[in-house]
Amino acid sequence: MLIWFLTAALMLADLSPEAQAKLAHFNATVAEARAGMAALGPAASDRERLEALLALDQGPLMLAAHSDLSDLPEVEQREVQGAMDAEVARLSAENVQTLVAMVPAEGWFSTTVYGEEAATGAFMVVQHADTALQKRFLPAIEAMADRGEASKSFYALMYDRVAVAEGRLQRYGTQMQCVNGRMQPFPTEDPEQLEARRAPMGFRWPDYAGYLANFGACHGH
Repeated sequence: MLIWFLTAALMLADLSPEAQAKLAHFNATVAEARAGMAALGPAASDRERLEALLALDQGPLMLAAHSDLSDLPEVEQREVQGAMDAEVARLSAENVQTLVAMVPAEGWFSTTVYGEEAATGAFMVVQHADTALQKRFLPAIEAMADRGEASKSFYALMYDRVAVAEGRLQRYGTQMQCVNGRMQPFPTEDPEQLEARRAPMGFRWPDYAGYLANFGACHGH
C-alpha cells in the first residue's frame, strides 16, 4: 500500500502547472470541508455534525464530478480525475463511519428532531455505504417517511438502490445504467403502474419523462 501511495505521489508531481492548479483547488475544497467539521468541537450537537457532514460529503463530490479538465492533455485528465475520485472515496468511507456512530435508537434521523438539512446530510452519506448498511436503515427510513419525518423520495431512492444491488426489480425507476452509450433505467416492476407509485413520493419532477430527461449519453456497455 505504501508503495502505491509513493508511486501515485510521484506521478502527480509530474503534472503540468495547470493540472496541479486544478488538483490544488480540489484539495483546498476538501481541506475547507474537513476544517468545518473539526471546528465544531466536542460540544457540537448531532444536528450540527450532520450539517457539517453534508458539506464534507457533497462539496468534494460535486467538484470531482463537475471539474472542467477539458483543457488538459488526456493523460493528465485521467490522473487528476483519478486523484480526485480516490480522495472522494476515502472521504465517503470516513463519513459513513462517522454517521454510523451517530445513529439514534430510532434507527434513523427524523427531520422533526434534526431538521431537513441534517437529515439530508445523513441520507447523502449513507448512499455511499454498502448494501447491507443501507438495507439496515431502510425500514426506519420507510417508517419515518410514512409519519412525515423523512423524505418519501429519499425512501424511494434507497429502496430502489437496495433492490438493484440485490438483483431485484426496482419499484420507483430511480436507478439508471449505461446501455449502448445511453443511460437507461434498470428494469422496474409493473411498469404500467410506475407513475401511480411515484406520484405520492414527492419527487421534484412532474412525471417520469421529466426525470429521465436528466440523463443522456454515457461511457460503458
